[in-house]
Amino acid sequence: MITCDQSDYLEIACLYRIPIALNWPDGRRVEGIPLDTGYNEHREECLLMDLGAGPQWVVMEGALGMTALEENRHFAHVGFG
Repeated sequence: MITCDQSDYLEIACLYRIPIALNWPDGRRVEGIPLDTGYNEHREECLLMDLGAGPQWVVMEGALGMTALEENRHFAHVGFG
């Protein structure tokens, strides 16, 4: 579960369109530009991301963290959980 503080960093990433990588314990990695936060049709917490082939909802369940792929003044890495 993502805390309010961690959610703030997701919102910052969306606001400034900071390219990020999301990582999961099973080794899955998703890279793209975050566009918005929200919930999918199953009410799962998601991040709408531009993954190069158009926007897609990425389910955040179990994500370990978010890493900025470009230097910025807001964050370099945010751990979840």
